[in-house]
Amino acid sequence: MPIIKRVQDVPQHEWNSSTRGRVQWWELVGGDTMPTKEMVVGIAEVPVGAGRPARGHTHEPAEVYYIISGTGEVVVDGETYALRVGDAVWIPPNAEHAAYNVGDEPLKLLYMFAKDKFSDITYCFPSET
Repeated sequence: MPIIKRVQDVPQHEWNSSTRGRVQWWELVGGDTMPTKEMVVGIAEVPVGAGRPARGHTHEPAEVYYIISGTGEVVVDGETYALRVGDAVWIPPNAEHAAYNVGDEPLKLLYMFAKDKFSDITYCFPSET
């Protein structure tokens, strides 16, 4: 039987600091909240005017972004790439990366990991070490 989740019905999480940047996210699919062991999927939003931390973050699993709205940039291992609606980005395992809003509306993206649970993903912030 399918499970339907809506953004407005799941908890909102947020980072807002000089080292992590400003982003809100909502986990929609994952083993922390439903009986899946295959994937973690959610929506993230980077608001207009969010600051750019000096460094991104890393984690062991690869990640995919799919841009839903807004315009932005993603920096992966020091290389910057433009983002617009409809773009998909594959981020390799352990690559340092961050997405930034460069437009005049929120940058919204779908994120996905091939992991069981979001809580199993260890985020590392080089600027915090």
